[in-house]
Amino acid sequence: MTADCAIFGFSGDALRVLLVRRAVEPFKGVWLLPGGAMQPDETLEDTATHLLRNLVNVENVPIHQVATYSSPDRHPVRRVITTSYFALVSPEDHDPIAREYLDRVKWCPVEQLPELGFDHRLILHDAYEALKDELRQQPLAFHLLPDSFTLKEAQEVYESILGEELDRRNFRRKILAYDFLINTEQKKPGVKGGPELYRIDDAKLGQYLQ
Repeated sequence: MTADCAIFGFSGDALRVLLVRRAVEPFKGVWLLPGGAMQPDETLEDTATHLLRNLVNVENVPIHQVATYSSPDRHPVRRVITTSYFALVSPEDHDPIAREYLDRVKWCPVEQLPELGFDHRLILHDAYEALKDELRQQPLAFHLLPDSFTLKEAQEVYESILGEELDRRNFRRKILAYDFLINTEQKKPGVKGGPELYRIDDAKLGQYLQ
């Protein structure tokens, strides 16, 4: 068994995914999602966590299980079954470094993907769909916002990740119902009569994401 991880990062106005380049065969020189084999004393979640730490220097990332892939021909050398995971992070909070059998790592815009080895294009597609489903159900992206933000800025982040426009009134009604959203009673500077600024109560937000 192996674990493969789609680590999404939102930066600026683009959703990116962390890709690694293999330095060994098979697929030497080809980009992949970070992943690897489960050890005898590990769960799959342990495997995903330690691989992210050991291969690309990414730690303390909450991960979500997506699916298991067992096609007999998904690996050109041997039979390999993998379970995939996704996470959503701020790229500036992480400093990925290629290690072990990898020679490069990069944050790649999901709209500009290179060729991916194995069946990682499918795994990435499914992980992105799972991310979008989770975003529609849970306040998963609020930790990507700055310390203070407007409701418009929050909506723009969600629209960028989902790749679709959201109804303004419905979006605001939904997020204003969350008790972790705090009105700072301040206005956005530089805009006359500007929109109100909000901040996040991290402890309350964490209760939603457990």
